[in-house]
Amino acid sequence: MRDVVVGTAGHIDHGKTLLVKALTGIDADRWEEEKRRGITLDIGFATLETPEGALHFVDLPGHERFIKNMLAGATGIDLCLLVVAADESVMPQTVEHVEILGLLGVSRGVVALNKVDLVDVETRELALLELSEFLDAHGLGRLPVVPVSAASGEGLEALREALFREAALCPEPPADRPFRLPVDRTFPVKGFGTVVTGTCIDGSLRVEDPVEVFPQGWESRVRGLQIFGKPVEAARAGQRVAVNLSDIHHADLRRGHLLARPGTVWPTHLLDVHLTVLPSAKRPLKTGAICTLHLHTQEVEAHVHLADAGALAPGEAGLAQIRCPEKVSAWPQDRFILRLPSPARTVAGGEVLLPARRRARWRRERDRAVGEALLAKDALRAMLVEAGPAGLPPKDGLARLGVTPGSLAALASEGEKAGNLVRWGEGTWWLDAGEASGWLDRAAAWLKARHAGKSPVDSIPRQELLGRWSRMLGAARCEALLQALVAAGRVELDGDRVRPAGHRVTLTPPQRDAWDGILRRLGEADAPVQTGKELEEAFGPAARQVLPLLVSEGRLRRFGGDFFIAPATLDTLRLNLAAWGKDKSPLIAVPDFKDLLGITRKYAMPLLEFLDEMKWTRREGEGRRILLS
Repeated sequence: MRDVVVGTAGHIDHGKTLLVKALTGIDADRWEEEKRRGITLDIGFATLETPEGALHFVDLPGHERFIKNMLAGATGIDLCLLVVAADESVMPQTVEHVEILGLLGVSRGVVALNKVDLVDVETRELALLELSEFLDAHGLGRLPVVPVSAASGEGLEALREALFREAALCPEPPADRPFRLPVDRTFPVKGFGTVVTGTCIDGSLRVEDPVEVFPQGWESRVRGLQIFGKPVEAARAGQRVAVNLSDIHHADLRRGHLLARPGTVWPTHLLDVHLTVLPSAKRPLKTGAICTLHLHTQEVEAHVHLADAGALAPGEAGLAQIRCPEKVSAWPQDRFILRLPSPARTVAGGEVLLPARRRARWRRERDRAVGEALLAKDALRAMLVEAGPAGLPPKDGLARLGVTPGSLAALASEGEKAGNLVRWGEGTWWLDAGEASGWLDRAAAWLKARHAGKSPVDSIPRQELLGRWSRMLGAARCEALLQALVAAGRVELDGDRVRPAGHRVTLTPPQRDAWDGILRRLGEADAPVQTGKELEEAFGPAARQVLPLLVSEGRLRRFGGDFFIAPATLDTLRLNLAAWGKDKSPLIAVPDFKDLLGITRKYAMPLLEFLDEMKWTRREGEGRRILLS
């Protein structure tokens, strides 16, 4: 049997604390006021150890005024010990505690009919009958009922056996979740520093492990661990743990904080949830209602926004989003409680489906699709749909889903097989399949339109395509999009240039004439450099249409905005400049440069600036220093 956390439940003065003491020998009431008044005000703790495993008792207050303390202590309970006094039977807080435990998903436990030494046989039988009817009405008819007396010791051994039988049936905690511990107490220890306590609800923790305090994001390290006063090297889910932290003052910590592995929790103001209104609620829960959210040990204000109706009647359930002014820390499958603040009463609770990124507008198509995925318990698909065309970084999935990298990879593989998820950029960019298809269509359509203008363009620089969406996606995702286009057969890469798949240029007769004329003109010795305007005047409007294609194919080089030169002319100029620098001088004046090509200053100055950019020359005074060897 693994270590199991047992939470007591029941009406005030039904003997919960005394029964725990009778079972464990430990008085769970820690405060002087508790002992003086004879009632439990805050959470108390005790343990019952055996060679096979331990029962860690969390003694919860029974008074209605301290229900928030009861809710904080109910975090991480594996099974309940419901205590009902035989002389009073089922009372109001018995009902509320059972309803709360039901909302928290605690369905396993043992019922102790306590104080049987105070009643006669007939009253005992009547109490057992009323208790059986109560349990059946709340779906707990399968729980074993044990008559006991904490005062006399009657039935204690039977109660221990029943608790251990139920504990042995408790399932193992999920193995695919990192460590989490909701903090329920914090205090200083002389010589050690800050200590926090709580129930380890997920994963495991070892001495010297790094941890982070959520939602604040403070980082710390585990200096030491104790389980009920005994130092240990490691703790795991299902154990009550005291954690000695370094580099954090105890006054900065409080009940409601969450201790977890760094980067494994995604604090948010928004939770998408499946909400159930208690049948005992006095009126429907309306959208916009302001409640108190109890999540783990955290207690915050919450605004409820229902998805499909303006209100949920008592006993009804539905999809909702909870919005909190303070950040909360949750994973899918976490349970929560909602209470109305005035008059204070429990009205609803349920299960977290996903920590949400933005406010839901349930009438929008995208948000409806997110809701459908959530109700189908496919949180990863919901995140992909929610992310839209921006896609999802895998690291967000780890923190929002609360899973290990291996489990997340398995979920992604399932999504791929189902056709819901697409991975681009070596798996660093995850997209909903519909969004991925949309990106391919948009990018291919833009590229096709870019090639459909009057100018015949065979290909465009890849940076021009990447730059189209770089502000939205960033360089890495733009490159991933381009590779996806290539893999899908939508585009072709030719070095650093891109064209639609199968695209080839066909020139019209005027464009062909202009093409031939431009190449001929720029190959002549008396016109080695020309402007676009001069070429258009010589060969008509078709010259403007073919110039981009001549440049893209490397037939011409463009510089200075609207100047053009043939590559062969540049090659000859390079040789002449190198010879000048070797035979005459490393410096060349503008008039001498003009004579090398037989051009005027109109062409020489833009060409010299172009040569400066190519590091062939460097300006010095009115001339240029030749950098070629």
